[in-house]
Amino acid sequence: MARKKSEPRTKRKPGTRLKAAAAPQRGPRMSATAATPPAATRRTVYVLSDSTGNLARHMLTAFLTQFPRDAFNLRFHNFMQTEANVKSAFAEIRAAPGLVVHAVMSSELKDAIRARCRELNLPVCDLTGPFVEFLARESGISPDANYRRLHDVDAAYQRRISALEFTLEHDDGLGLETIADADVVLVGVSRTSKTPTSIYLAQQGYRVANVALAVEVEPPQQLLALPPRKIVALVIDPQQLAEIRTHRQTSWRMTTASYNDPDHVKTEMAWARRLYGRAGWPILDVTDQAIEETAARILTMVGLEHKSE
Repeated sequence: MARKKSEPRTKRKPGTRLKAAAAPQRGPRMSATAATPPAATRRTVYVLSDSTGNLARHMLTAFLTQFPRDAFNLRFHNFMQTEANVKSAFAEIRAAPGLVVHAVMSSELKDAIRARCRELNLPVCDLTGPFVEFLARESGISPDANYRRLHDVDAAYQRRISALEFTLEHDDGLGLETIADADVVLVGVSRTSKTPTSIYLAQQGYRVANVALAVEVEPPQQLLALPPRKIVALVIDPQQLAEIRTHRQTSWRMTTASYNDPDHVKTEMAWARRLYGRAGWPILDVTDQAIEETAARILTMVGLEHKSE
């Protein structure tokens, strides 16, 4: 369309180039590690295990933290204990090929999985083989490929069950008369992850008690009588705690109260910190912290990190 005479020409200095029109503004760029790939680009990973699949699941959970969230779609095939099981799993893999990883102990099944991946031209990774071979080579001890041993109902298993029973019996201030038998006692105001952390530790064989504290209410004498080194006092950012409580209040359809009021929560946390200081209890801040990290820090704080199950 012709330019109107009233429109001035754009003047520029000799030798300079006109700038291209500005591109439309976009939202903030996401880092490579934070981006979530579209569903069409996600890679399928088939995970084969000769038992419950927990070992492979835990290993992959750790490994996949190095990749963009949801970059991989995991498909588990557990209890792969015969070649017929492997054949059945590969019927699905053949129909929708992907990466294959496995945690099977039998050398025959390892060979069967490798052969089928070779046939389909699929990459395969043995999650356990190199590590077992390393331990065997450097220790001189021959491994025994017994997948049942991981879930033996032995003394260690019985200790874990006993610890879990103890922890459930000492949740949220219960069982105060035997609280001294705990390996560690967690204290904190409502919604500071005391119960889930206690259960996680119990599954590792530690007897844990937890006691909820209420603002301006004196803690039970049985708790105050314990040596401070056995107690870990949990704190959290008041704003985050208020958000957690608001979510709980909404989910449970609780009546409006000071429970999630930001000012009240801030006052409550300040009171808790003063109490912890008077009692001499070590403090652990669980703000933005995963249960696994919280549990590991607790074991270090009370000197249990080297305790064997």
